[in-house]
Amino acid sequence: MFFNKSKSEEPIKINKKVHILTLDSRWHELFKGKKSRKISELEKKLNKLMGEQGQLTNDLKEYSLLKKKLMSDIMDNMKDAFEEEDNYAIKEMDKSKKYINDIKSKLEKIEGRIELVPEEIEKINKELLGYSMQDCYMRMFSTKSELDELEQWIEQVRVELKDKVVRKTVLKEEYDKLYSYMHDLVGYEIIEQYDNRYLGAKK
Repeated sequence: MFFNKSKSEEPIKINKKVHILTLDSRWHELFKGKKSRKISELEKKLNKLMGEQGQLTNDLKEYSLLKKKLMSDIMDNMKDAFEEEDNYAIKEMDKSKKYINDIKSKLEKIEGRIELVPEEIEKINKELLGYSMQDCYMRMFSTKSELDELEQWIEQVRVELKDKVVRKTVLKEEYDKLYSYMHDLVGYEIIEQYDNRYLGAKK
């Protein structure tokens, strides 16, 4: 297999949308203790964006509830403020209006950011995907090279083993033929003496 490392410094662009890699247990298993500097960097960026997205969602919910409560407070104070000209009610209503304006401003920023974050997440995830694919293929290349070497070695040993099995069969047949002939020729008692002297009592 031919592999040119210089051609793989920049990953192949992948336009396919995939799930978030840092939420994938199989991705973590493949890169456990094997993350390059670039992959670690992209992983941190992606996790940070995911955390930001979660925080923005919570903030949007909390500020929306607070805005709703302040609107309710204004409605509660409106009667006292305008019909009974209650100064305290007027001040409270003015405070609520000010808070609502501040909340509206914050909500606009949150909503604007919420629209952008998913695009940023997808962009970083695609970049992480590209570097992950590149890293996997480089490791696969290294593994494939070793697999090819082992396959060649196994094939060579298999051929040698086959030859030795054939040789063993031939030798065993010759051994048995010799032993059987001599046993039939001179009988057990003499064969036992020869066994003890030449074969150590092992046939």
